[in-house]
Amino acid sequence: MTVPRTIGIYLAAGKSTRMGTDKRFLPFATYSLGSTALQAAISSLLSNILVVVPMDDTLDWIDPQLLQHGKCNIVRCTSSHGQSYSLRCGLHQAIQLHAEAAVVLLADQPFITKEVINELVCSYRQYRTDYVAFTQQSIPLPPILFSAAIFSDLLDVRGDEGARQLLRKSSNWNGTLLSSCNSDLFVDVDTIEDYQLANERWIQKGGIHHDRQKRHSQRSLG
Repeated sequence: MTVPRTIGIYLAAGKSTRMGTDKRFLPFATYSLGSTALQAAISSLLSNILVVVPMDDTLDWIDPQLLQHGKCNIVRCTSSHGQSYSLRCGLHQAIQLHAEAAVVLLADQPFITKEVINELVCSYRQYRTDYVAFTQQSIPLPPILFSAAIFSDLLDVRGDEGARQLLRKSSNWNGTLLSSCNSDLFVDVDTIEDYQLANERWIQKGGIHHDRQKRHSQRSLG
C-alpha cells in the first residue's frame, strides 16, 4: 500500500507574546527552537512541508540546510489574523499540491520526532479516518493529521482557534486516536520557564546544543 500524499503545515507565524521574545530564534538542540521540529518533519514521510510565517519574516531562525531542502516551502501570511488564518494559508497551498492529507505541526514543539509524524501518516494509510492524533487524558494533541475530506471544514475556522480546539467541537468527524507513554513528545514552549525546562529535558535525554547564543543576543528582541 502506497503512502498517501501527505503535506506538513508547519505553523510558525505566532507572536510569542507569552515568551516576550521571538521564541523561534532561541538556541536549542542543533540550531534553534523553531528549527527542531522542522528537522523532524523534513526527515519524515511527509511529501512537502509548508512553513507558514509572517509576511516580513527574515527566516533567519531556520537552519540554512533545512531552508534549502527540497521539501521546505515558505508560505507568507498576515500573522495578525490569528492561528486559524495561518492554518487556512497552509491549507490553501496543500490543496494546490493535491494533498490527500495534511499534518498540522507547531514550531514550538521541539520534542516531536519523525517517528511520531510517520505513525500519524501510516495510521491514516491504514484507517483512512477524518483525522489521526495522539492523545493524553483523551485530549487530542498536535501534531494532528487531517484528511482532505475535511479541509473545507477547517477552512471555516476563524479567530485564534486552532485545530485542536476544533476537534473538540466536531463530533461528526471520525478519528483514529493513538497513545504514547512519552509525555515529553508533545511539550510546547510558550514561556521562558517552559524553555528552561525543555533545555533541561533535552540535556537529560543526551541531546547536544549548538551555540547560537551570541547570534541570538545580537538580534533586536523588541
